[in-house]
Amino acid sequence: MKHLLLAGLMLLAGITLHAQNQNNGTVQTQVLDAQGKALPFVTLMLKKEKDSSLVKGELSSEDGHVKFEKIPFGTFYVEASLVGYQTAKTKTITIDATHPSAKVSNIVLSISTKTLQAVNVVGQKPFIERVGGTTTLNVENSVSSTGTTALEILRKAPGVTIDKDDNVLLKGQGGVTVMLDGRLTHLSGEQLANLLKNMSSETIASIEIITNPSAKYDAAGSTGIINIKTKKSKLTGMNGNVHGTMGKGMYMRYNAGADLNYMTNKYNLYGNYNLADNHTGTTRALDREVGGEPTDLLFSQRVKEKHHYNGNNYKAGIDYYLTPKQTLGFMFTGYNSAWQNNRPSTTTIQNVGMPIDSVLHSRTTNDEHYKNQTYNLNYKATLDTTGKEITFDGDYATFHNTGLEHLNDSMYNNAQQQYTAINGIRDNTNTNITIGTAKVDASLPFTKTTKVDVGLKASLVKTDNDLRYDSLFNNKYQFAPSRSNRFIYKENVYAAYAMVKHSFKKTDVVVGLRAEQTEATGISPTMSNTFKRSYLDLFPNVSVDQKIDSLNKVGISYSRRINRPQYDQLNPFLFFLDKFLYGSGNPNLMPEYMTKLEGAYTFKDKYILTLGYRHSKGMINEYMSNDTVTKVAYDTQINYDNSDGWDLAVTVPVDVTKWWNSSNNASVNRTIYRLRTDPVNQQLINFQNINFNYGFNTTNTFTVNNAVKLELSGYYYSRFAEGLWRGKAQYAVNVGAQYTFLNKKATLKLNVNDIFNTQQFIGGTHTPQLNIDIHNRWDSRRASLSFTYRFGKTDVKPQREHHSEEESRVKGN
Repeated sequence: MKHLLLAGLMLLAGITLHAQNQNNGTVQTQVLDAQGKALPFVTLMLKKEKDSSLVKGELSSEDGHVKFEKIPFGTFYVEASLVGYQTAKTKTITIDATHPSAKVSNIVLSISTKTLQAVNVVGQKPFIERVGGTTTLNVENSVSSTGTTALEILRKAPGVTIDKDDNVLLKGQGGVTVMLDGRLTHLSGEQLANLLKNMSSETIASIEIITNPSAKYDAAGSTGIINIKTKKSKLTGMNGNVHGTMGKGMYMRYNAGADLNYMTNKYNLYGNYNLADNHTGTTRALDREVGGEPTDLLFSQRVKEKHHYNGNNYKAGIDYYLTPKQTLGFMFTGYNSAWQNNRPSTTTIQNVGMPIDSVLHSRTTNDEHYKNQTYNLNYKATLDTTGKEITFDGDYATFHNTGLEHLNDSMYNNAQQQYTAINGIRDNTNTNITIGTAKVDASLPFTKTTKVDVGLKASLVKTDNDLRYDSLFNNKYQFAPSRSNRFIYKENVYAAYAMVKHSFKKTDVVVGLRAEQTEATGISPTMSNTFKRSYLDLFPNVSVDQKIDSLNKVGISYSRRINRPQYDQLNPFLFFLDKFLYGSGNPNLMPEYMTKLEGAYTFKDKYILTLGYRHSKGMINEYMSNDTVTKVAYDTQINYDNSDGWDLAVTVPVDVTKWWNSSNNASVNRTIYRLRTDPVNQQLINFQNINFNYGFNTTNTFTVNNAVKLELSGYYYSRFAEGLWRGKAQYAVNVGAQYTFLNKKATLKLNVNDIFNTQQFIGGTHTPQLNIDIHNRWDSRRASLSFTYRFGKTDVKPQREHHSEEESRVKGN
């Protein structure tokens, strides 16, 4: 398929227009502003005088000129529109054999007061919006999101919960694909959680939750896609902002950054830099009951962790407008960060119902460093006036991660007398990841009601993980080859898709099909372990939306998606939490496939009711077992047999008064996880985890005056299930205030997150082989104060935006 893909890339890149009917007429004009200056990039539409139907559309050039060519004979008028200006129309124009050409008087556009007002009140957007199958969290307009992180914001999102390991669940299930500005983060597991926990809300414009992505998106992400959009200026001229945030919870947090943008009619230069220095803490209680003779053995572990994150991220780019219809862009992004963790723990060991027999004292320290650089080249061309366009995106990314971990522990009797020597383990990890992706997309309207989208993509990934273990012997660390491992993983994904959109009188139909060929190889030289995967999958996607009348709409959608194993989940190396608890990757993991069906009803374009069903085959999730002789617990990832889920959700925005706006969401969800056989000892267990949960969230904004705004938000989600695990209810309340001054150039925000300190995870798993109870409490109650100052031009002028989406599936470890 790769050869077909390369040939297709060349073919698609050379797409040309359909041959048009031969017409001899031409119409010319120029667009000016009220001061007589030329206006570029104005949308001009040539319409029939009889029924106002569109004949052709054009964009004005840099000097404001426009020329319509090859138009049929008839009577027309030209309509000009531009964001920030009032729409204008010319007098009628007649083109015939006698007068085949016409030069229309200059079109003068005046600044629209209504549009300016609309731009000024953009902050009035509700925190949560839903359009089609996408739920959007308008972070930059939220007062109570000040001083929080991306992970804390996601806790407020409808249908989103966070599990004990800070993994994001959507409607109770994992398999969520996380993107940043339309491109995958390339991170998974702990690294992705660290990114979300340390990404300041001051850098986020909005977060999109897409539950039923079209065929244009990669099929990766079985439950859906979360796309985090960072802030980007939409104004011409020189403009930007500086911002800083200080927060206090268990410890102090600091974030600061700057954004700069310079746009002209020929190019747009942009860049930003942000840095963070955050201290956080976590307390954890873990009780593990292991079956044994003569009675069960109970391990009770208590941990108090302290984390320190410091890092910086940056972005710089240019969009160059080759012509009014062509844009060439280059972007460079990266981050450089460090993560230190100090985790002392105490574990008491005893027979159930008996006094404490012994105590394990353990301390783990981590020092990890992450570095990333990503280069992007993009191109967009509008092929004609009907909307035909072609886009290209190419990315090359490198990741370099290193880590040093020390684990020391020793055993004491119930009189606190040490009776074992200190057991020491040191591990060094070195991870290098390279990712190259290229994709081309074409949008081809055939008629006013029918459009075809097609595209091709190639994604080439290589990850090299080198893990070295050293054991403490006679107070010296010595290399432990039996525990060390190197794992090299290569994965190439080749994809092609086609999607047809057709609009009937009141019905819109979208039918899409995506094909993905996966070639993967995993090699562990130290363990002499090799595996290969090669598979081709088809992913259909269908949606139908029906407009019943001006107030009522209904829709239904169907899709099939995939969740490929993450790199660290395939790596067979061992990692140790303490001498009685360790984990490992599973090279036998296979992809998970999910089928989804969703229906929606919309009233007045704002009240929305959705009903969904999903079925997952081979769901990837955590599994724990234990050795009844050594009492050691083993944690890994497996493919569950299947799971089913049903969900019902409602969105109800309410304008209580002119100064009080309330956005409300509620949902109910039922999920079943099934596992027939224990994958470790192959025993028949017929495990089922059945759960029914409900939840709601609300955001209330109170506008005191033009300068002061208050916000009160909160959420509640009842108990939930994920694989083996069950979790109790999660809930929190947040408050915030905002003051705008200095002619709206400065904003001061004060926020208290989780004011009642209720944000925590309480749950566990209970099987005939193993009983575990966990209680995690995060550093969530925190007061934050932020200041933002905007400078430069703030008047609304036209901007030609380039939207480039990198929908790569690839995940790194």
